[in-house]
Amino acid sequence: MVTKSKSSLMPLIMSILSIGIALVSIGYCFPLVYDIVTDGWERSSRTIAYFTRIIRGGTA
Repeated sequence: MVTKSKSSLMPLIMSILSIGIALVSIGYCFPLVYDIVTDGWERSSRTIAYFTRIIRGGTA
């Protein structure tokens, strides 16, 4: 028994369109995400240094 598949380009076009939208949204939001990550890393580094000074008995 042979199954006949319907060849339609609409699902392929919609998939390519959704991938394109996803790539554009990632590109649009990337600078914001990068700033959040770098600022968070900088704050974390300062916090760790602060607690290290406290633990070693230095002045905070």
